[in-house]
Amino acid sequence: MSKVGMKREEKVKKSAASGVIALIFLIIGFQAAIFFEKVINRSVPQAEIKETTEIQDHSAGGEDSLRLPASQSSQEPFSGTRIRSNNAYKSNSGTDNSRRTRYGGYPAPAKGYKSRPPRKVESFPFDPNTISLEDLVRLGLSERQAEVILNYRNKGGLFRKKEDFARMYVVSDTLYQRLEPFIDIPKLELNTADSAALVTLRGIGPYFARRIIEHRERLGGFFDPQQLMEIEGMDRERYEGFALSVKADSSHVKKIDFWSLTKEELEAHPYIGSYAAKGIIRYRSVTDTAQWSFTDLVHNNLLTADRSAKLLKYHK
Repeated sequence: MSKVGMKREEKVKKSAASGVIALIFLIIGFQAAIFFEKVINRSVPQAEIKETTEIQDHSAGGEDSLRLPASQSSQEPFSGTRIRSNNAYKSNSGTDNSRRTRYGGYPAPAKGYKSRPPRKVESFPFDPNTISLEDLVRLGLSERQAEVILNYRNKGGLFRKKEDFARMYVVSDTLYQRLEPFIDIPKLELNTADSAALVTLRGIGPYFARRIIEHRERLGGFFDPQQLMEIEGMDRERYEGFALSVKADSSHVKKIDFWSLTKEELEAHPYIGSYAAKGIIRYRSVTDTAQWSFTDLVHNNLLTADRSAKLLKYHK
């Protein structure tokens, strides 16, 4: 090969080597640019990039301009493109909004609604066994809480005393403390209650309801709820289970002329019985009418002092 050919070949090789080196640097530079772009994008939240882009589009007057709140757009028009600098926004007007907000540096828009006024809570006397849903809400319960109480009643639940209302899980301790003085559960009147009302008492079923009515009829009525303890089978535990839920109105008691009762009527009375009835008939036959007295019956051992005192309440 001639010298000219050799020089030409050497020149071609140098050009090819230079081209390869330039291509390598071009690839490295392209990869570096991609890397730095990813790093920058990663340090800036996408929402802020989008916000900046939208604001820039707005300043350009494009169709997709950022729509500002009505109060902002009409009163404080945007004065320039916002530029990111040191994690802050700075407008070309020189104002530094270093504290970023969800509204991109703008003040929060005015609320288009009014806050709900606080609910008025009342306190007034009520019976939890009959109170309506509306009145429960007036007392401070929500409608859902009031429905829980009504559902309890609809399933046969009863509030026999104030503490029963406190046991409802929808009634907080604070609410009960406020309402406790206003809880008014009427007591069952023993002289007018029928069997259906009596069985609502704790521990009283159909059997004891019937026995209570029978005892009431033989006596002529109750002066005191404690007289229920005279019924056979009624123990202290059962009685105390409903004692606070009952009362006895003496105005409903039927009084009798004790000295005019026949032997059969005397025997039927719970406080006399057959033995005392025979003695009383004999006493009346041998004693002057003006001298008849319950004290004499006690002295003659025909009545105990306790039974004599009870009978005096029924005597006309």
